[in-house]
Amino acid sequence: MVSGVLLSLALASAASAQPEADLVRARKLYSQGLTQEAAGDWAGALASFEDVARIKATPQVRFHLARCKEHLGRFNEALGGYRISEYEAEKAGPKEQALVEEVRKAREALEEKIPKVTIVRGKGAEAIKIELDGVVLGDTQIGQPITLDPGPHVLTGIQAQGKSFKKTLNIAEGDAIRVVLDAPEESVEPAPAPQRSDAPAPKATPAPEAPVKDTPPAPSTPSAAPWVVGGLGVASLALSAVFYSMRVKAEDDLKSNCIGSVCPESMEETERNGKTYAALTGVTFGLGIVGVGAGALMLMTRSRPTPAAPPAATLRVHERGASLSFGGRF
Repeated sequence: MVSGVLLSLALASAASAQPEADLVRARKLYSQGLTQEAAGDWAGALASFEDVARIKATPQVRFHLARCKEHLGRFNEALGGYRISEYEAEKAGPKEQALVEEVRKAREALEEKIPKVTIVRGKGAEAIKIELDGVVLGDTQIGQPITLDPGPHVLTGIQAQGKSFKKTLNIAEGDAIRVVLDAPEESVEPAPAPQRSDAPAPKATPAPEAPVKDTPPAPSTPSAAPWVVGGLGVASLALSAVFYSMRVKAEDDLKSNCIGSVCPESMEETERNGKTYAALTGVTFGLGIVGVGAGALMLMTRSRPTPAAPPAATLRVHERGASLSFGGRF
């Protein structure tokens, strides 16, 4: 056979690039494939030629792969294989001219018998998604011939609401058919009837009133305000003690460095600080007394339904020299 001789020459010319053991195995597999072709074992021949192609894919090998696929009903794959084999053989030049003629003859014969289906949208299918054997068809494929393998094929229409319907196509060799895809009437939602403007609006039926149940009052949670106010009062008393100790220290320094009411200039700042500490001692002491008293009063009266607000407190501070007098009313 011409193709067998051509493959042997092609494999021999590649001996410098392929290990000799691989080439020997490729020749053996190629011969095995030709034998399987002659016996009509197209699936076995396809497996043998695929093994050859893994070692060295030549135009001859591609031709036999396409021929096996054609006899197995895989027309689309076969047509692509013929076209690649023809292209590669033409590129090889005059030495492959015999193969070019053989491949072209096989390709043209297959193109005559490969089925073609044209799918168009019908009633209720103007905007739905269309799938052929699970593959979504693009807008450019709708209305144009599509080549298919012989056998059954499933056409699916998917609507926007998620509903779908299917149609089975049984395609034979040489068929050239046109399929109009209509959505089933039960899957098409009818358009709502227009409402007459003069028709009275339907009266709304009032919903029955649910019986009102007495809801027990939620248990009251004790307020943390008395503890917060009392805690601030205790903190103020502690701060008052700190300022008092600082005032005492300033007075001791003045007594040590002053003669009577006459003090050196270096003690002026100590004198000012002593006055400030005295004022702060009285203020924080007063706030502490007020806070502790208010907190205690809130604790005693919080169980009443409407607790009275804490009584107002007044604080008067009189500064006399380095001493402080405090008066309070609450």
